Amino acid sequence: MAIASHLVSLPTAPDPTIESSAHQVAVGRLQQRADSLRSLAQSVDPILATSYRRRASELELEVWVHVVRSGVSPDDSPLAA
Repeated sequence: MAIASHLVSLPTAPDPTIESSAHQVAVGRLQQRADSLRSLAQSVDPILATSYRRRASELELEVWVHVVRSGVSPDDSPLAA
């Protein structure tokens, strides 16, 4: 009976502010990893550097997909230059 009363008080929909914050953290981590790989590519063997740059591009594409799916306007996008 006590468990049922606790379940009733649980929120049924996720909090959009928490979801948004988690999304921003995930996008930030992806971009940081891409930047890190691009930086490392400058100091390694050329064959490995190509792989690092390719992976950085994949991560940046994933960031772009997250931004597009989030519905952020192009002007407010973290990718806007």
